[in-house]
Amino acid sequence: MFATLLFVLMFALTAGEAGRCQLGFINLGQGCYLFSNNLATFAEANSYCLFFGSHLADITSKKEDDFIRSYLLMHGQGSQFYIGATDLRSKGIWTWEHPLRKVVSYTNWYPGEPNNHKGKEHCVTSYHGYSFKWNDIPCNSEVRFICEQSRI
Repeated sequence: MFATLLFVLMFALTAGEAGRCQLGFINLGQGCYLFSNNLATFAEANSYCLFFGSHLADITSKKEDDFIRSYLLMHGQGSQFYIGATDLRSKGIWTWEHPLRKVVSYTNWYPGEPNNHKGKEHCVTSYHGYSFKWNDIPCNSEVRFICEQSRI
């Protein structure tokens, strides 16, 4: 894992041309995204993204969601990926971690979600079993994650 982090850090610190994504990030639509191969809890994923000058993805439109879902469906690297939404601050009110506490307006929940199964699901993933529609899971689950950053 250390070698992977070092490799990503090396590329994340390498600047590209203006309007491009940093190495390691993929240009999709209007943003740059890193689809992690590492497993992490929500807090660890959030810290990882912040360390690399990004944040957990805040998916704010159908167009952005379609870009991400298409990428995940074509490349199928994992079963689920954290995005930056949580209701940890106020049960049932989903907000983005970035920008901090902005209420989620666009959603793409799988039918029947969010369901807060056993009262322990407060973080959001894009889940392969639901064609990468959204699912709430416990925040201490270790899954892959999506970081987002602006173009450089």
